[in-house]
Amino acid sequence: MGAFLFSQAINIRVGAKVDMHIIIGLHTVADIYCGDCGELLGWKYERAYEASQKYKEGKFILEKAKITKENW
Repeated sequence: MGAFLFSQAINIRVGAKVDMHIIIGLHTVADIYCGDCGELLGWKYERAYEASQKYKEGKFILEKAKITKENW
């Protein structure tokens, strides 16, 4: 899976916040959905608990497969 980290995203809907333990530490994240069709696109980092991960707070992860189209 490839993904992109963005500082801003438009035309999205943010879901409920949940705490997740992932390899890089504890984060509070929220799923993000397309504002038009409602498809899950990725997630938003609401809070990072590890000092080295604080740069992600407020940023969006959009999955490459959900936002790109190959072989047009």
